[in-house]
Amino acid sequence: MTSLSRTPVATDPKRIELRLDADPCFAAAAGGAVRYLAEASGLPEEVCREFQQDTVRACLDAFESRAIRTHVVELCRFEDRLEVVVDSNAGSAGIRLARPVDSRS
Repeated sequence: MTSLSRTPVATDPKRIELRLDADPCFAAAAGGAVRYLAEASGLPEEVCREFQQDTVRACLDAFESRAIRTHVVELCRFEDRLEVVVDSNAGSAGIRLARPVDSRS
Protein backbone atom coordinates (compact mmCIF):
# COMPACT_ATOMS: atom_id res chain seq x y z
CA MET A 1 0.00 0.00 0.00
CA THR A 2 1.30 3.48 -0.87
CA SER A 3 1.06 6.28 1.67
CA LEU A 4 -0.06 9.66 0.37
CA SER A 5 1.01 11.61 3.45
CA ARG A 6 3.42 14.45 2.89
CA THR A 7 6.68 14.74 4.73
CA PRO A 8 7.80 18.30 5.51
CA VAL A 9 11.28 19.10 4.26
CA ALA A 10 13.52 22.10 4.82
CA THR A 11 13.45 24.64 2.03
CA ASP A 12 16.26 26.84 0.84
CA PRO A 13 16.57 30.13 2.68
CA LYS A 14 15.41 33.30 0.99
CA ARG A 15 18.27 35.82 0.92
CA ILE A 16 18.39 39.53 0.12
CA GLU A 17 21.69 41.39 0.04
CA LEU A 18 21.82 45.16 0.42
CA ARG A 19 24.95 47.21 -0.27
CA LEU A 20 24.68 50.51 1.57
CA ASP A 21 26.73 53.66 1.92
CA ALA A 22 27.13 54.88 5.50
CA ASP A 23 24.08 57.14 5.43
CA PRO A 24 21.43 57.08 8.21
CA CYS A 25 18.70 57.11 5.54
CA PHE A 26 19.99 53.77 4.28
CA ALA A 27 19.96 52.37 7.83
CA ALA A 28 16.27 53.32 8.03
CA ALA A 29 15.64 51.66 4.67
CA ALA A 30 17.26 48.42 5.88
CA GLY A 31 15.06 48.59 8.98
CA GLY A 32 11.98 49.02 6.80
CA ALA A 33 12.91 45.99 4.72
CA VAL A 34 13.38 43.91 7.88
CA ARG A 35 10.02 45.04 9.23
CA TYR A 36 8.31 44.06 5.98
CA LEU A 37 9.87 40.58 6.10
CA ALA A 38 8.96 40.20 9.77
CA GLU A 39 5.34 41.18 9.13
CA ALA A 40 5.14 38.89 6.08
CA SER A 41 6.45 36.05 8.28
CA GLY A 42 3.61 36.55 10.74
CA LEU A 43 5.56 37.95 13.67
CA PRO A 44 3.61 40.02 16.21
CA GLU A 45 3.56 43.81 15.67
CA GLU A 46 5.72 44.55 18.71
CA VAL A 47 8.39 42.03 17.63
CA CYS A 48 8.38 43.50 14.11
CA ARG A 49 8.88 47.00 15.48
CA GLU A 50 11.71 45.91 17.82
CA PHE A 51 13.45 43.96 15.04
CA GLN A 52 13.25 47.03 12.82
CA GLN A 53 14.70 49.28 15.53
CA ASP A 54 17.47 46.79 16.34
CA THR A 55 18.39 46.61 12.65
CA VAL A 56 18.58 50.40 12.29
CA ARG A 57 20.71 50.61 15.45
CA ALA A 58 23.04 47.84 14.22
CA CYS A 59 23.48 49.60 10.87
CA LEU A 60 24.22 52.94 12.53
CA ASP A 61 26.72 51.28 14.87
CA ALA A 62 28.45 49.63 11.92
CA PHE A 63 28.49 52.88 9.96
CA GLU A 64 30.14 54.71 12.88
CA SER A 65 32.63 52.01 13.90
CA ARG A 66 33.87 50.77 10.53
CA ALA A 67 35.54 53.15 8.12
CA ILE A 68 34.56 51.28 4.98
CA ARG A 69 32.78 52.72 1.99
CA THR A 70 30.14 50.06 1.40
CA HIS A 71 28.37 48.05 4.08
CA VAL A 72 26.75 44.73 3.22
CA VAL A 73 23.49 43.87 4.98
CA GLU A 74 22.05 40.39 4.47
CA LEU A 75 18.41 39.61 5.19
CA CYS A 76 17.67 35.89 5.34
CA ARG A 77 14.40 34.02 5.80
CA PHE A 78 15.00 30.49 7.02
CA GLU A 79 12.33 27.95 7.81
CA ASP A 80 12.56 28.67 11.54
CA ARG A 81 13.92 32.23 11.77
CA LEU A 82 14.62 35.61 10.22
CA GLU A 83 18.20 36.72 10.33
CA VAL A 84 19.98 40.02 9.61
CA VAL A 85 23.75 40.30 9.33
CA VAL A 86 25.17 43.81 9.13
CA ASP A 87 28.62 43.91 7.52
CA SER A 88 28.42 40.23 6.65
CA ASN A 89 31.58 40.75 4.60
CA ALA A 90 33.48 41.51 7.84
CA GLY A 91 33.47 37.87 9.00
CA SER A 92 33.07 37.42 12.74
CA ALA A 93 32.98 41.21 13.21
CA GLY A 94 29.58 41.34 11.49
CA ILE A 95 26.55 42.15 13.63
CA ARG A 96 24.04 39.28 13.66
CA LEU A 97 20.39 39.63 14.68
CA ALA A 98 17.75 36.91 14.55
CA ARG A 99 14.13 36.29 15.46
CA PRO A 100 12.36 32.92 15.51
CA VAL A 101 9.33 32.45 13.26
CA ASP A 102 6.62 29.85 13.11
CA SER A 103 7.70 27.42 10.38
CA ARG A 104 4.06 26.98 9.35
CA SER A 105 3.85 30.64 8.22
